[in-house]
Amino acid sequence: MQPSSSSAGSPASPSRSFFEYLAVRAGEQWFAVDVQAAVEIRGQETFDRPVGEGGPRLTVRGDALRVADLRRLSGLTPFTYTCPAMTLVRAGVDVIGLAVDEVGDIESVPRKQLRAANPLGYVFCSQSIAMADNGEIPLIDPALLIGAP
Repeated sequence: MQPSSSSAGSPASPSRSFFEYLAVRAGEQWFAVDVQAAVEIRGQETFDRPVGEGGPRLTVRGDALRVADLRRLSGLTPFTYTCPAMTLVRAGVDVIGLAVDEVGDIESVPRKQLRAANPLGYVFCSQSIAMADNGEIPLIDPALLIGAP
């Protein structure tokens, strides 16, 4: 089930008391990406270089980008040549592709729901978001995607 907040689809609040994130899914697990790190949402993509040849790459407007496969990183069967959806994220000075099963909505939650914990143990997440149903959504740290195994 996709995360949802009462303000989904509403214009962004200028208040710093709210945290906005882009929901992305790998398998049945939803993850969050800080909207300030999200550069572009893309549809289905075919990799320039398959996984077996040193990791997937994608060329976007002439730039060769490294691709982080969220399915592989979360312990699922990795994408091989294509992925159903992708978002480009800023990781420091680099932009990388994040291959996912689905890109959801931009959500907004009170900042007090951010947790400095990663209860599900994903090495590419440094925080989580506490949801109203007592669940947690892992918050992806794009900088950790670069070094993720």
